[in-house]
Amino acid sequence: MALAGCTNNSGNGVDNSNREPVEERVDKRFTKALHRGTYGMDNASWNPYDPSNEMANFDPPGLIFDPLMVEYQSHGTFQGLIADNWEKEDGSVLVEMSDEWTWHNGDPVTTADLVTDLDIRFRISEITSPDDPASTYIEDYEAVDDYAIRYHLHDDFTIESVLTNELAEAPLFIKEDVGNPSFGQWRDDLMDADADSDEATTLVSDFQEWSPELDEVVGNGPFQLKEVTDTALVAEVYDDHPNADDIYFTEYVIEHHEDQVLAFIEEQVDAIALNLPESPDLMQQLPEHHEINRDYDHLWSVLFNFGDYDWPNSPANNPTNQPITSDERVRKAIACALDREQIFASVPEEYDLYELPPTFLNSTAVEEGLVDIDGYDNYDVDHDRATALMEEAGYQRDDGQWYDEDGEPAELTLLAQSSTAVQVDGLDAIRHQLEEFGFTAEVDAVDEATYGESRFNGDHDIIFDNHPVFSIMGLTYVDFVWNWFAQLNHVDYENETWEIPAEIGNPDASDTMELNVMDEIEQLHLTGDDEYLQRLTWWYNQALPMYGCVIAGDYGAINANEWHVDASDEMLDNRVCEFNLVRLPDGDLRPYQE
Repeated sequence: MALAGCTNNSGNGVDNSNREPVEERVDKRFTKALHRGTYGMDNASWNPYDPSNEMANFDPPGLIFDPLMVEYQSHGTFQGLIADNWEKEDGSVLVEMSDEWTWHNGDPVTTADLVTDLDIRFRISEITSPDDPASTYIEDYEAVDDYAIRYHLHDDFTIESVLTNELAEAPLFIKEDVGNPSFGQWRDDLMDADADSDEATTLVSDFQEWSPELDEVVGNGPFQLKEVTDTALVAEVYDDHPNADDIYFTEYVIEHHEDQVLAFIEEQVDAIALNLPESPDLMQQLPEHHEINRDYDHLWSVLFNFGDYDWPNSPANNPTNQPITSDERVRKAIACALDREQIFASVPEEYDLYELPPTFLNSTAVEEGLVDIDGYDNYDVDHDRATALMEEAGYQRDDGQWYDEDGEPAELTLLAQSSTAVQVDGLDAIRHQLEEFGFTAEVDAVDEATYGESRFNGDHDIIFDNHPVFSIMGLTYVDFVWNWFAQLNHVDYENETWEIPAEIGNPDASDTMELNVMDEIEQLHLTGDDEYLQRLTWWYNQALPMYGCVIAGDYGAINANEWHVDASDEMLDNRVCEFNLVRLPDGDLRPYQE
């Protein structure tokens, strides 16, 4: 697999040997394109509990606010920021905070700020979802003192699971006295209301629709707000930030551009966070650049419908399709009938061939030894094997066409979103190959709304969709990824028991073992033992819910002609490198001397 961002830190070979980066701060702006969001930045919500999740689509929180710690997801490591120590003991995690962080008005950042946030979160959950815990991991919490907080856990989870899913990356947004009414006043009102009353429900709604005014926003990150317009946010160095002495320019500007890549090509901005690689002709027009956020890859896969609609949270509404892909042998026959290189040749040129066996991992995870994939089934093109699998599943081929035991043709519906070229092109190539093998296959290319409804209703045998492979997160995000896959695969992962070969790495093993996906994920979280990650990837390889075909790199760039960048691979691979470069002492982002 070609991994996005395998360039050196000096900027894709650009020769800056005769130029030196500045040694002290200069009066210069660093500009970055807003990575998504089309609304006016001056009207954005600054309330992290806004249900429209506007802050998640708005870059400035990553610049204005710092998290407790940074997680380098592809590498499975953490680096402290506001938190400078954490340890697990007696079913709890103790986090100790640095006393060097202050809010931009000079107040110290303390555990009182964390507790205000947690109080609001847990109280909203108690009011809106009384039967569900506010957190999968945290049962309760207490401030030990101004700079230490203890999180009591529901179970004996590993500290890595708690950090990954609860404490890392999320910026510390909430300051108790910010806003009018303040976050603290909202917290008190929520606490005082009867959780079962209409008053409490209305209060939650009112709070979620509320936002501090722009001039009330107080951050704690390396830059503080200076000016906001409908298209740009200008921030200036906060001199009391612990990393301020290592920031070598005065202003950080985030700008909205309709076409971010074009803005970078025309050097209207110094950086873009994502959206590369683009088409080859556009890539050739880019200025020399450093690649950042390099491992944020997505895998486009043949995703199979298992046709299990009869479970409580199934999204299907009066489903009628009984997909032939519910049979594991048919799924494996399809994989062996497909040539990934033909699919790769059919999609837009910015995609790379995925060359790993189905594992849900990228090459970084494999190369660093998280999983041993020796002996995993690659499902190479093998029509003889595919034929044997179809016959084992009860199909017979007559005059080049497969028929089931009732004499009905083996039909496949391939569902695509008509506006997404990679889906349509990929499924056209898949259709052609499957028809040559003997299936009756049809690409149903529909508009976005119909696509969303049809895939949830199971009106397909195959979709060609993408999922993240930038870390093992996809295997461990229980509350998101597996709920999402359950809705697309139409599988009750919570209760389904799978029978797979007992010897990991030997698909032909005669003995079998039973496995429940969610139980394995829970054990991974409780023990941190890579054995469970190995078992999960082996299940994935053998049950084959998806068959990966092409990888979509989604990385960013910083202009290497103007900016010196130096950082570890972990930092450069991470999703928000452009912010970590200025808030962590081992990141280096400096302009060159004039």
